[in-house]
Amino acid sequence: MGRGHRFRSPWPSRVLGLTLGLGLGSSLAATPTSAQVIPPPPAQGSIVDLRRYDTLQTYDQGTLPLAQTGVEPEWATMSVPLTGLVGLPAGHGPVPWVVLLHGRHGGCHFAVPGSSQWPCEDPPYDQGLAYLAQGLVEAGFGVIVPNLNAAFSATYGATPDRRNTLADQRSQAIIDAHLSRLATAHRGEDPGFGADLTRQIAGRVDWNRLGMVGHSMGGGAAALNALTRQDRNRSIQIVDGLGPVSALILVAPTRSQPLAQWEEIYQLPDIPTAILLGGCDRDVTDFSSLYYAETAAQDPQRTTPVAVVMPLGANHNFFNAAVREDDYYRRPDHAALCNPQQSRQRLSRVAQETWLVRYSQAFFTATLSPTETPVAEPVNLGIAAQQPAPAQIAQVPVISHVVWPMAQRDRIFSAQGLLATWPGASQTIYEASPPLRLTPCPAFAPCGNLPRPHPPFPGVLRLRWDSPTELLRFPFVQGDFRGMDALQLRLAADPNDPNPSFAVVVRDRAGHAARVDIPPTTPALYRFAAPHRSATLPIYPTAIRIPLTQFQGVDFANLASLDLVFDIAPQGTLYLTSLEWLRESPR
Repeated sequence: MGRGHRFRSPWPSRVLGLTLGLGLGSSLAATPTSAQVIPPPPAQGSIVDLRRYDTLQTYDQGTLPLAQTGVEPEWATMSVPLTGLVGLPAGHGPVPWVVLLHGRHGGCHFAVPGSSQWPCEDPPYDQGLAYLAQGLVEAGFGVIVPNLNAAFSATYGATPDRRNTLADQRSQAIIDAHLSRLATAHRGEDPGFGADLTRQIAGRVDWNRLGMVGHSMGGGAAALNALTRQDRNRSIQIVDGLGPVSALILVAPTRSQPLAQWEEIYQLPDIPTAILLGGCDRDVTDFSSLYYAETAAQDPQRTTPVAVVMPLGANHNFFNAAVREDDYYRRPDHAALCNPQQSRQRLSRVAQETWLVRYSQAFFTATLSPTETPVAEPVNLGIAAQQPAPAQIAQVPVISHVVWPMAQRDRIFSAQGLLATWPGASQTIYEASPPLRLTPCPAFAPCGNLPRPHPPFPGVLRLRWDSPTELLRFPFVQGDFRGMDALQLRLAADPNDPNPSFAVVVRDRAGHAARVDIPPTTPALYRFAAPHRSATLPIYPTAIRIPLTQFQGVDFANLASLDLVFDIAPQGTLYLTSLEWLRESPR
């Protein structure tokens, strides 16, 4: 790979009202079960033609003698090549930059089964993100894509019981090394990019606007690197390329670590973050990517939102163009949604790549504010409290929610808080009509005498009705809710029950009431269109957001109660996680 060879052929408060355009409040219980991440199959070779990406250049900066700890002396130093892709938009001034980090995929460095090798000739998985790199360059960002194969190599002491720990050590050293050299080039000194590429980079990096995207194990590496950098705010660290990250996208991220360690490994820095997980991901099958959002919801100090978006027809591998296989066939279930020969929702590789490009362009435009380079079409990221959660993002069906900062939400109900005192505190929290069947479902535990809905988190309260006459009432002792902008319900429908529609009614102390019907077409009530639905279909609670302007004729200074009324569908089952009032801005 030659040096410098060119191939030819939102989120802070100011962002919440943008048309560029997701509530959580539960805790997770520790369990010794391992995260369900299926080992990658052997590599099948890259299918990436870099001649298609004329804004990108490859680079080769030689090798880094990477020091390792916790290994035998003979493995204490690992020789790691510093190769990758770089691209930057036309112009002369500094621009925001985005780091793209690929995941752990099969190859001679990580052979499953068989013996791994290092060094070895592996597919350059960094080039599998060239489509995303070019899309970001076209939107006004500089982009660097390090090759992380060495970080995930099952060699140099990376036994099965410590390879993830070593992946953390290696990935952080490799990321920092690439960015340190980028900082050197920004100062006009050639660290190995070559003279021509160094001249192009000189003076072009705005270190105060640094974004990061990570896919799969690269997502875990991105979250860890951003978390590590959040306190590196001295000027010398920033100009050396070691300063904070300002915005983060995690694409089907995984740490491949035991769930018992979740409190330590699924933390996020307090920066605008999006977590994207395909509904047809058959690699991270337990939804553990979304632990990042669950832990963020518990952080009382957090000031920035976390968006969770599930493009229903996306799978794991199509996010990297250098990985050939459709991972649906590794575990071919959820056929109604995921079988590419049957489903109307499944995304092709091109459609999935296009979606990630459009989402990333809009997200980083909102959060990093590049020079005024127009995005092809506005994208509704669904991050305004006064707007309903979108049914589609960039023309792809999604279910979504947002972890809002605690200063922007007032909790009415939390299933996890209820489960801590069930059933003693239940009567002070809500009033239920007698036939309405309520079952507490703690995270990682059975749901009464039935299996826990999948995924095994968060805690939910299962509501089951068999006649259209039931209600669940939440009385208010203090009913002044002026200053709120929306009501958010986080819930999911049981896919085995048809038409899980219901209504929300708010009442004031003067006897006035206002009602909003929630139809079955609401995104959070998404149902899989199949005659025989599997009990293992995912039930992940996402958002229904109702602007308070829809509740006309009631006095929000003196509310008496909020009711969930089940008088539309003759029967149904819902899984309720939380009810919250939302503010557009912190109080």
